[in-house]
Amino acid sequence: MDRLSILMVGAGDAANSMHLPAWRNIKEADVVAVCDVNRESARKAAENWKIPRVYGDFDELLEKEQAGIVDLCTPPATHAPLAISAMEKGHHVVLEKPIAMTLEETRRIYEEYQRKSSELRLCVIQNFLFELPIMEIRSLVRRKRIDVLGVDIRMLHTSNDAMLSQRDHWVHSLPGGRFGECLIHPVYVLRNLIGPLKIRDIYTAKRGTYDWVDYDELYAALESGDKFGSIHVSFNSPRWTMPLSVKLYGKQSILTFDGTNSTFITQGRLLDGYLPEVQISRTRIATDCCRTALQIMKSTGKNAARVIGGRQKSGHENLFRSFVSSILQREEMPYTTEEACEAHKTFVEALDRLDKASASR
Repeated sequence: MDRLSILMVGAGDAANSMHLPAWRNIKEADVVAVCDVNRESARKAAENWKIPRVYGDFDELLEKEQAGIVDLCTPPATHAPLAISAMEKGHHVVLEKPIAMTLEETRRIYEEYQRKSSELRLCVIQNFLFELPIMEIRSLVRRKRIDVLGVDIRMLHTSNDAMLSQRDHWVHSLPGGRFGECLIHPVYVLRNLIGPLKIRDIYTAKRGTYDWVDYDELYAALESGDKFGSIHVSFNSPRWTMPLSVKLYGKQSILTFDGTNSTFITQGRLLDGYLPEVQISRTRIATDCCRTALQIMKSTGKNAARVIGGRQKSGHENLFRSFVSSILQREEMPYTTEEACEAHKTFVEALDRLDKASASR
């Protein structure tokens, strides 16, 4: 059986809590080296995950290790030089989101990928597309040929968010602050569901108490042709979403995933024809309510069974499996590098608008 060597670059929280646990479950992949400018962090990660080789210098890693997958879990400002160097040396690349912090850096990464695309694969992390509820929504839209009218996305965090609540965290130096790290998630999910995006308006507000934060609420209105979408990101919620809450409105069905309690429901037509509202019978309304309640119970039961049975796979694991298969079996990824770059353009435009609005206050 073909196997791929994984070279982990960056030994911080993203690597230890998301990437390394995912790679461990993929039998076709072996993490053979870890590299971090803080060699001690790399050494600890190697010890915890039984990784045989440790590096403190990226160039040394590329020089000594055979071609495989370079998994970049480093801050966005480092992505362009590291990704380009890895591809130049013949490595496939997994690139954490966001791709980069400027469109110029994104262009350079994409151009290098195009030069190598016949030999190499570039996987931009869009892990929310590979979370089970989002995959279910995408599958239902495709299988039932739902004519989508619009999509509302909510990404909720509590005020003690690990990044936002740390005054000296590196995310506060990004354009858009904490939103410069997380806003890309709902952007690429929305693009995948309704198509290329155009930003209509973005609104922000500050409802929390952290004096190092300019705003902690964001609402964006977007469009794609005759479809509409909205994104609301909050850091003041009493609960958080896992990963998102999504409501998709179609002509045939409404699909709703509530990320605060992991329940999924579908709702079809309440009535055939165009009877006025007053003619909807109480029995029909009650039946519809019962049907919705049963879906919630069924969804809750399935989630509990997956968690208790250890069958709950993360979006990162599902994404990495797809990426490994695309390399070994020459299969297509469910989304293209071009699509990831287009979503990134919308993301960067949103951050530019946020920073201009913040500077004018």
